[in-house]
Amino acid sequence: MSSKIFQTVGTVTKEEKLSSVESETFTNVLLLESQLPFPGYHGLTVPDKLEPDSIFAITKLMYNDERIIRCIQSVKKELSMNFDAAPGSLHLQNKDVNFVRFKHLPYHMFGDVIRQFEKCGIEFKKHKKIAPYTALIRVRKFFKLKEMLDGIYIDMDDKRFSYLNIPLQMRWNKFKRITLDIRYNVEDKHYDAAQTSIYTENGLMDFVRIYDKEFCQGKMIFIREKYLEATTKH
Repeated sequence: MSSKIFQTVGTVTKEEKLSSVESETFTNVLLLESQLPFPGYHGLTVPDKLEPDSIFAITKLMYNDERIIRCIQSVKKELSMNFDAAPGSLHLQNKDVNFVRFKHLPYHMFGDVIRQFEKCGIEFKKHKKIAPYTALIRVRKFFKLKEMLDGIYIDMDDKRFSYLNIPLQMRWNKFKRITLDIRYNVEDKHYDAAQTSIYTENGLMDFVRIYDKEFCQGKMIFIREKYLEATTKH
């Protein structure tokens, strides 16, 4: 078994249905919530949940990643909290906007967290009603990946995520079309696919990120082979 490990930064690109948060968050900033995280895995069934999976706090300005990351560090220290947050961008009402993405942060804690970000100098757009819509989302984050098989990596912090190395990055519409074609040929269709690229000493590496609650070696090999075939054909 290979022991190749990457600890680096990169970008996840995915498509999800978003809308404004309706739950009480004790803040008046614009928060968008993923209506169906990992749509390929869940299909049309919305899982029951009491707390959010992903929340996107939309910033007023296009802050650079370093400033957002430094504020995340500062807020965690000030509040003695260890939440998951990352910068990114998405399309909202015909324009690109930046956000701070929070994962698994309870609704009732957003008021305190947002106030600390504002003290750090990050301004957010004011709350308004946003009807459900499909958005292309880019999240910039830190990765810890370990190679399990040739070209197949697993997230060292969350084993539900596998990363299948492919030789190139595709335009999103092409990636989406190929992903749908591959899904028709996979017996177990309960997984979600997103694009990922990471920085290495030799440049950028491209992956298909697979979300699946159960890692299946044969399934990952099959899916990767299909993506490799598709990139060769196209």
